[in-house]
Amino acid sequence: MTGLGIGGKSPHKETGTVQSPVTRKLFRAAFALYLGAAIVITAAFVGEAWYSARNDLKRELSIYRRTLEEALAAPLWSVDIEAATAIATGMLEIPEIVGVRIADHTGTREFVLLGAPAQSGWFGDSITVNFPVYYRHAVGRDMVGMVSLMSSSTVLAERLQWRIILIIVAAILKTAILWVIFDRLGRSILARPLIQLTRAVRESGWGRLHPVEFDARTAASASGTEIEHLRVAYNDLVSALTLGQREFAALNQDLETRVAARTRELQERTVELSAALARVDQARRQTAAALDAAERAGRAKSEFLALVSHELRTPLNSILGFSELVRDQVVRGADREQMSEYAADIHDSGAHLLTLINDILDLSKIEAGQMEIHPEWIDPVAITRTVVELMRAQAARKDLAIECRLDRSIGPMRADPRRFRQMLMNLLSNAVKFTDPPGTVAIEGGVTPEGGVTIAVVDTGIGMRSQDVARALEPFGQIDSPITRSQQGTGLGLPLVSQMARLHGGRLSVDSSPGVGTRATLWFPPESRRNPPITGQ
Repeated sequence: MTGLGIGGKSPHKETGTVQSPVTRKLFRAAFALYLGAAIVITAAFVGEAWYSARNDLKRELSIYRRTLEEALAAPLWSVDIEAATAIATGMLEIPEIVGVRIADHTGTREFVLLGAPAQSGWFGDSITVNFPVYYRHAVGRDMVGMVSLMSSSTVLAERLQWRIILIIVAAILKTAILWVIFDRLGRSILARPLIQLTRAVRESGWGRLHPVEFDARTAASASGTEIEHLRVAYNDLVSALTLGQREFAALNQDLETRVAARTRELQERTVELSAALARVDQARRQTAAALDAAERAGRAKSEFLALVSHELRTPLNSILGFSELVRDQVVRGADREQMSEYAADIHDSGAHLLTLINDILDLSKIEAGQMEIHPEWIDPVAITRTVVELMRAQAARKDLAIECRLDRSIGPMRADPRRFRQMLMNLLSNAVKFTDPPGTVAIEGGVTPEGGVTIAVVDTGIGMRSQDVARALEPFGQIDSPITRSQQGTGLGLPLVSQMARLHGGRLSVDSSPGVGTRATLWFPPESRRNPPITGQ
């Protein structure tokens, strides 16, 4: 026998007798099918026998049920547990019954439980028959209890064991006879040509396609049969697959080239898409921040208009009212003392109005970047004491104590004297305004370890929550609404101080607790104290 390959001879040697011919596999497959069918049929017979025996056992238990209904009706009606127990004990003498349970009509209260609970076994789950017990009387009947009769699968096993053994023995005998018949027919009809075809296909090579040619003896045996047609069809398949392999190799090469180009294009698009998504995300965040800022600006504008209208209207009304009184008193010839009081009230209202306008203008300059400071060497201790003396009368009117605790080691520092005084006045004014009597307002100062200067205004006032501190540092920001707040003011004091501190290279920090008080600290950098002038120059 020869096996020729495309492009040369087969590299494999003669392998000898086929160890597992296709005829044997066909026989095994056919026999396996028959064996499966035999097993299914045998199982069906066994199942039918089991089902019949189980139904017979249920019918027997149902017969005992009628007997128990009549016997237990009176004891359960009178709740005679001893009598019911005796009846249940008698039922256990029947071989088919392994357990008896008697309960009340709801099934929750158990009167009698005899025998072991039925257990599942090889022959299925246990059998339990539940039924109610009725007591018949003159006007009808009443349900007086629930009874459960239990039987185990062991009873079924005893009844079915010999019948099942006979069914299995018969099935084994039929299977053995068919095995012998299939083996003889397969060897005499199919073995030789199929073994030759198997050898030829194996000789065609592993993993390579080769046409198959029979030797003369095998060709004569397979001539005109399905095996010859199988050989011809196999050789046609080899030719088609060889051509297909060449075409597939060319298509695979072209596909790899296209996939590589497409992959590069997708990578470039992915990079572009990632960049676009990053830009979109950044634009979204900027838009959200702008919308949030616009909402805050809108709220601040509304509050500012309500606040400024109130703050401007109050001193203007005072000026107009007192000026009308002065005019009327001049006509009537009022005394000089009363006229002096009216003039003082007009002066105070005008000064308050001027302060308000100056604060608004200062903040506008700072936000526009137009405010300039003119630093020079000043004595912060002396200026602070002067400011404290100016605020002492206002603190005394509210029965508040005001103290100055500055360390003399601060020495001279560079700052704009007017803005330095304005920052201290704003902080002390806020402290006095929001401290109830009897309270204390103190101003403390010293030198930091880095060489800078700190000046803190400490009060025992109403204080603020941590989330309200940021609000208080915003322009026109006040904790109360413009309508309900109890203190006058525009809410510009702390924002002005914070911005002026930044112009000096420092900062403002606020620490506050509700009901405890507030500590507002001005921090000046070490550069503000370097190279001070020589004393006397």
